[in-house]
This record gives sequence, structure tokens and C-alpha cells, in this order.
Amino acid sequence: MIQLLPHQIGIVREETTRDNVLVVSPMASGKTLATLTASTALIYRESVKNILIIAPKRVARGVWAQEAAKYDMGLNIRFCERAVDVKLFLVEPANHRICVCSVTRITEIPHGCWDMVIIDESTLFGNKKAIRSKEARRICNGVKRRVLLTGTPIHGGYEKLWHQIFLLDGGKALGKSLTAFREKYMRVKYQSHGAYTVWEMREDMIPQLHADIKHLVYVVKDSIDLPPCLYKNVYVELPAKRRKEYEAFEDTSIVSFREENKGVSNPYGDAKTLVAFAASARGSKLRQLATGCVYADENKKAYSVTHTEKIEALQDLVGSFDGGLLVAYQFQSEYEELKKAFPTSRQIGTLQDENDWNAGRIPIALAQSQSIGHGLNLQFGGHVIVWYSPTYDAEVYSQFNARLPRPGQKADSVSIIHLIARNTIEERVLKVIQHKGKNAEQFTKI
Repeated sequence: MIQLLPHQIGIVREETTRDNVLVVSPMASGKTLATLTASTALIYRESVKNILIIAPKRVARGVWAQEAAKYDMGLNIRFCERAVDVKLFLVEPANHRICVCSVTRITEIPHGCWDMVIIDESTLFGNKKAIRSKEARRICNGVKRRVLLTGTPIHGGYEKLWHQIFLLDGGKALGKSLTAFREKYMRVKYQSHGAYTVWEMREDMIPQLHADIKHLVYVVKDSIDLPPCLYKNVYVELPAKRRKEYEAFEDTSIVSFREENKGVSNPYGDAKTLVAFAASARGSKLRQLATGCVYADENKKAYSVTHTEKIEALQDLVGSFDGGLLVAYQFQSEYEELKKAFPTSRQIGTLQDENDWNAGRIPIALAQSQSIGHGLNLQFGGHVIVWYSPTYDAEVYSQFNARLPRPGQKADSVSIIHLIARNTIEERVLKVIQHKGKNAEQFTKI
């Protein structure tokens, strides 16, 4: 018999009593099991026959059906990779069918044949212009029951919340268009000669927005027994020469520099020129100067090493903790330098990598921060995350940090360490992430 925790019982209650609901529950809180339990109740209580689950590829392939089998729930559930798999499954004789599909193949999913649609990690559908968002609207249209699951509903900004709610009610709560949503709840933060406009949420309208969507949102507020996260910043100082180059580039968007070349008579290589023709490019280059791996060419095929302060700081951290270190990086150049400095490290990319990490066979695991945001359980291999370089994406940041503080984590707490180059753009990036995190915390008070 399945033993659900109080917060999971709450999820089951809401999913079985509401036709449309966005369930906001922390990562690793058991949303999958609770939703499968709710689906079971609907199948036998209300004769729901065909249920579609759309999830990130890794989650769709390796979580939903396995969870149902683990608890012997007696569900006719199957992962369908191709359109033909879905169609063949739907014509099989059965009293119900639960079809799990990857978001990467969403264009192949038929519509008009579902009694219930469940979208796992609904923030993936926050951009209304994305093909997957348009396809999700097509699939959800006319479906009576719609359930969205996420632990990070507004980490990507309130604008992305609009489309998630639109998938539930077609625009009744927050407006039928993003323009209408902006006009009611937001204001113009920056406008460039009519070329583009940056919007920001009006603080005075946040309570109104919460009230407008309260009937569609269920936030898990029960205590979930997970180890706490302890955050720490480790600062590194840029060498004097690199500090001058960084400040010159920050002021002018152009600088000449020489690659570091330790161990030879000439400590620096040939002069190279770093140029940024747009503000976005300048920000990216400043981040590279802060980490010490700079792409001087626009093709990003060859990079130059300007300092090794972060490598040395990470070397100091290695050995300070029991278990492995999970290191997040942003650029391929950072990965290559990390591999050189730590030969025994390994990139997390396959199921075997995941198993070896959890078995304690990988002392340092390297991961591009966007690559392991969903579906990976890495709590058995260590309790320390190191952000070698920060990300602007608050959802990616939150999802990545949730890989270790999960059920089964043996440590009393999880350490999340940011390696930050002092007085650089990295400090601003961290502030942006923290501000978005505060907004997300405010949302959970609905």
C-alpha cells in the first residue's frame, strides 16, 4: 500500500477536485507519485480513459513509468517515443491508457483524443512564441482536465507565468494575450527607440495577480523533510594586469590582451584583441574575463587563458569535503580547463555517469548548468555544489541546486558555493539570481 506524505495527499486532493490546476511544489517533493495516485483515482472514479503526460526527455523516459512500476500501481502506462508509438498505444484494447511523451517530440503528439493532459516542468512552456508552446496550446485545446507541475513557476519572470496560466484557462484569469497581461500588471523598464522594450512587474500589482490566479494554483506549503542548503561565496581577485584589462573592456568594449603562458621564458603569448559590438556580447565577454577563459574570435572555436585564479580556488576546495563535488560551468572553454586541472573529473552526461557518481566513483563531477536541470537524482554521490561560473537563468540555477538536497541525502546539509571574481559582472549576476529567488519565495505565499 502506498504511504503518501501530507503534502502529497494535498496534491492528490487538488488534482482530483479541480479540473485545471498548476501545482507548485519543491523539487524532490514527490509530485510524480502524487500525480500518478490522483490519475488512478480519476481513472476509476470518473472514467478518465486517455491521459497524456508531457515531460522533459530524461524525465519522460526514466521517471514516470518506473515510478508507477516501483509502487505496483496497476497502471497501463507507457513511454512513447514516436508518433506511431502513441497511435498504436491508443488503439490497444484497455480500460485506460497513460501515454508519456518527451517535450522534444511534442510536434508528433496527436490531439483531440485526450481526457487529461499533465505537463511536467511547465516552465518549459513559458515562452508563448516557442514551437513547443504553440503545440501545447493545440494539444490542450478542448481537454477538460489540465494539470501543470513545477517547482519554479516564476524563476524565469512573471511574463512566463502568463503562458502557463493560459494553458490552463485560455486567458480567462490573466488575459488572452501577453500584451493584455503586460498592460495590466507590468510597466516599461527600458525602451530603445521603438526597436525593443523591456518590461518589469509592478510591485503594487503582485497581490492582485496572486488573487487573480488563486483558483488555478496550488502551492505546497506543508513541511518537506529535505536537508537545508548552506550558501557561501568564495571570492577570487583578478591579477593586477587582468584587472586593468577588465576595466578597460568594461568602459570601451575593446581591449588588447596577451594569453597567459606559464612555464616558458615568455610568460605571455601574442597580443589579441577582444571586441564587443553589442551590450549582450559585452556582458558575455566580461563573464569570460572573470573566469579566465576568453573567446577572442566570434566562432568560439579557440579560446585564451588569461588567469587561473578560479582553478586555484577550486583546488583549495577539493579535499575540504567528504564525497564528491558537483561543479557547474557555463562555457565549453571552462570545461576544457577544468579537465586539464582535474584529470580524474568526469562530465555528467549519461546514465552510467549518474550511477558512477552516486556510487562514489567520481570525485569531481562537471556539468554544464543547463544540462542536468531536470530529472537527475545525484544526492548519493556528494553534498557540495560549486558554481565555477554563475548563470543568469534563475530557473536553471534553482533546478541545478535541487540535484543534491533530495530524499536519500545522507549529509545534514548541502553546501552551495559560488566562486566569484570580486568587483566583476559575476557579482551582479549573483544579485539578479537572488532577486528572482525572492520573487519566487513571495509567489509561494499565494
